[in-house]
Amino acid sequence: MNDLARDLASTARLPLPTRAGALSFWLRSRAFILLRALRDLGDRSHRRWPRGHALAEAAVLAESRTPLWRDGRGDEFALVAGKVHNLRVALRAFDGVVVPAGATLSFWRQLGRPTALRGFVRGRELRGGCIVPVVAGGLCQLSNALADVAARAGIAFVERHAHSARVGDDGAIDATVFWNYVDLRLRAAHAWRLEVQLGADALVVRVRADMPVRAAPDDDGGASLRSRAVRPLRGCLTCAEAACFRHEPSLRAAHAREAWLLDAWTPEFAAHLATRTGADDVDRHAPPTGAQWRQPWRSQPRTWVGARALRAASLRRLAWLRWNAHAQGRRQAAIVDGERWIAAAFARRLRPEHDRLVLAQGALPHLHRLGVLGGRRYRVLANALPMAEIERRLDAARRGAGEAAAATLADFRVDAALREAEQLALHGAEAIVTAHAEVARYWRARGVTVQQLSWSMPAVAPRGAVARLGAPLVVFAASALARKGAYELAAALRGLRVRLRVLGSRSADATLWQGIEVEHAGYASDWLEQACVVVLPAHVEHAPRALLRALAAGVPVVATPACGIDATPHLELVPAGDVEALRRAIMDRTVEAH
Repeated sequence: MNDLARDLASTARLPLPTRAGALSFWLRSRAFILLRALRDLGDRSHRRWPRGHALAEAAVLAESRTPLWRDGRGDEFALVAGKVHNLRVALRAFDGVVVPAGATLSFWRQLGRPTALRGFVRGRELRGGCIVPVVAGGLCQLSNALADVAARAGIAFVERHAHSARVGDDGAIDATVFWNYVDLRLRAAHAWRLEVQLGADALVVRVRADMPVRAAPDDDGGASLRSRAVRPLRGCLTCAEAACFRHEPSLRAAHAREAWLLDAWTPEFAAHLATRTGADDVDRHAPPTGAQWRQPWRSQPRTWVGARALRAASLRRLAWLRWNAHAQGRRQAAIVDGERWIAAAFARRLRPEHDRLVLAQGALPHLHRLGVLGGRRYRVLANALPMAEIERRLDAARRGAGEAAAATLADFRVDAALREAEQLALHGAEAIVTAHAEVARYWRARGVTVQQLSWSMPAVAPRGAVARLGAPLVVFAASALARKGAYELAAALRGLRVRLRVLGSRSADATLWQGIEVEHAGYASDWLEQACVVVLPAHVEHAPRALLRALAAGVPVVATPACGIDATPHLELVPAGDVEALRRAIMDRTVEAH
C-alpha cells in the first residue's frame, strides 16, 4: 500500500465530528476560558509589552523561517489565504516588542482576543483530527516559530502545549495555542527583543539580545520538544464526508487573485497592463479621475470595483490639495496626506485571497505601514525616485544655491518613518515597473529587478518652420520652482537675446527673471508652434509629458537626466545644476533656429 492510500485508510477510521461533540467542546472551552481569566486577574508577572527601539542593533540569537503557502492542498487555498491574513494581523502585536529581564511574554496577553471585529478571518485550525475553518485559524504557525527561536536562544518555557496532531513535520518545536487557556509563555533572565516579519513566501521570527546564546531549558537545544509523529488529517474542504455538519464545499471555489491598486494611470502603465485587463482573476481599484467625476455612479465601469468606494477619499484629497495649493511648504505635506487616505481606502478593499498586487508608488509606503503587504507578491508602478533620494538630491542642490532658491528646495520633506517605510517596501517588491530612465538606473544599481517601459510618445504632427518674430523663444516646460531648475535657467539666460515663456505657475521670487524678457502662458497656449527650444533643467522631474510632446513634434529639447528620458533625436542632456552647459546648449539651439 502506498503512502497516499495508507493515509486515506487511516483518515477513514477517524470518527466524524458531530454537533453534540461540538457543543460539548464549546461548553468545556468556555469554562476553561473563564477559569484562566480569573486566575490571570491576580497574576502580574506578565502583561502586554510595548514596541520599542531598544536592542534593535543587538545580535540575533535565533531566527526561524517557515513557508506561508506550502502547507495546504490547492483546493484548501481559502484556508491557507485566511491563515496568512491572520498572521498579517497578528504580527503587529509582536514585531519590535522588547521583553524586560525576568518578565514573561504571554502569547495571548500580547495579542489579545482574536475576533472578526479586530480583522481576523477564517483560517485553518486543527480540531478533533480535522482541519476546520475557524476565525483566527493559522496562528499556531506563529506560536510554533516563536517557541522554536525561544528554545534556540535559551529562553525558558513557562507554559507550552503540543498539538494533538501535526499538519506537517517541518522540524520546528510544537506549540499550540487556543484562546485563552492554551497559551505559550516565555521568560528569560535577560532582556530580549522579538521581531516578526512576513515576506512574500515565509514567516520570519527573530530574537535579539545582548546576552550570548545559552543551552535550551532541556539541555538538548529543544530536540525533545519537537514533534515526531504526524497523523493523517481530514479537511473540511477536501474530505468526501458530505454528511458532516462542518462540510463546506463552497470554500473550495476560492482561488488566488491579483489586485491593482492604481492612482497614477499613465499611457505607459496602461500599455503594460493591457494584456491582463480582461483577466478573471484581477480586481481593479482606482479613484475616479477626470470625466469619471461627472458620470453617474451607476455608469462607473464594473471591472473597476473600487471606484465607488474610493470616491470619498479622492474627493477629500482633491479638496485638501486645492486648499494647500499656494501654502508655502505645505503642498508636499498635502500630497502625502492625500496618498495616505487613498492607501487606507485601498487597504479596506483587499481580501485574503489577494496574494498578488500591482501598486501605485504613492500608496506604497502607507500600505507598508498598514501591514497589508506581508505575505504578498507585488509589483510597483514607479514614476519617481524614492523620497529619500529626492531629498538627498535637493539637499545637494541647496548647498550651491542662493538664499531664495534654497528656501524652495527645502519644501520637499517627509517624515523619516515614511521614507524608511518606502525604502523597505520598494526593496521588497518583486519588480519595479517604470518608463522613467533615471528611476530604472537608480534601482538597477541597487540590485532590484526593474522592468523598464518605453515612453508613449503623444500623437503630434511634426512641426513646420517657425516664423521668425523677434528674439528666439525659449519655453520653460514647468512651474518656476528651484527644483525644476528655474534659478539655473535664469542664470543661463541673462545676457542672451531671447524671450522666455514659462508654462507653469509663477515664482514667488519677484527677482527671479530680472533682466530677462519673460511671459507666462499655460500649456494650452501655442508654445509648441513658437518654441525654438524647450528647456527643463530639473533636479527632480517625474512626468516629462511636455518634453515628450515637444520631441514628438521635432522641437529641440534641453533637459537633465533627472527628467527620465534617455538620449533620443532632438534631445540634449546637460548635468543638473551646470549653468554653463545649459547656456551653451540653449545658445546652440537658438542660433540654429535663427
